[in-house]
Amino acid sequence: MTPSSLQRHGDRLALAADTISTDVVLVSSATARRWLASHRRNRPLSKQSVARYQSDMAAGLWTFAADPIRFDVEGHLIDGRHRLVALAGCAPPLSLPFLVVRGLPTEAQLVMDQGRKRNAGQQLSMLGVKNATTIAAGVRILLLWDSGLLFRDNKLATRITVPIIQQWVSGNPGPVEFVNDRLSLIVSTDAAPSVATAFALKTGAAAADITELFFRELHDLTGLAEGSPILALDRRFRRLRRESITMPIRDQLALFIQAWNAWLANKTVAKFQRPRGGTWTAESFPRPDITGSAGWQ
Repeated sequence: MTPSSLQRHGDRLALAADTISTDVVLVSSATARRWLASHRRNRPLSKQSVARYQSDMAAGLWTFAADPIRFDVEGHLIDGRHRLVALAGCAPPLSLPFLVVRGLPTEAQLVMDQGRKRNAGQQLSMLGVKNATTIAAGVRILLLWDSGLLFRDNKLATRITVPIIQQWVSGNPGPVEFVNDRLSLIVSTDAAPSVATAFALKTGAAAADITELFFRELHDLTGLAEGSPILALDRRFRRLRRESITMPIRDQLALFIQAWNAWLANKTVAKFQRPRGGTWTAESFPRPDITGSAGWQ
């Protein structure tokens, strides 16, 4: 359902109703602000939820799913506040279709929102994606990496929403299939499976054969001389597991990139260096040598 397919606008609805009624209407940012003025005892506002909804709306990823905006018999908003706050704050203003239910008893609010929304893995599984949980986690890290959010406040990570992950998976079937066909190999290291998956999605899209060889050598560890970047990477991850050390995903990803770049360049590595100051930033974070892999033998 698209806004152009609707003729009825929400600003024409009388919110108070003696009987329960349902309507699908077009709701503008201005109408959302007017409706918000009618709420009374809604739950505390989650800024993260609002940011997530608004990100999807602004990106054109908000899908009509018939989740209703609800009003009680007196016309007070009792459900849908987060969606309306997100719509009200969109710049430029938007108009989106919503199902509106009016005339509900006030006490109906007490039993609302007791279910759980599907996470990205569950959503991809419903769409038939294999290894959906691992793929979703890997894509999320990849999107955080590519967008620069990997180096910012963790709260901003909520901008990587389920629809955005779903859109990336749908638009990149090649890398997803590449990783799925080799997933047991890719996640066999002691790194977080989501990090290994994100790295394989990134390099596999540009250099599938070289990426497969990289992970195969990391898995087999045969014929590797001292100074091998792959051997150094394996030892680092094994130490983390053995000593139960929790390493941030950003640091784990940096290790993969450092090992990959040194391996492609046929350089020896005793250990991987952290940046000056000890914390990776968007400026200091290593970049995988994708172009160099094209002529690598």
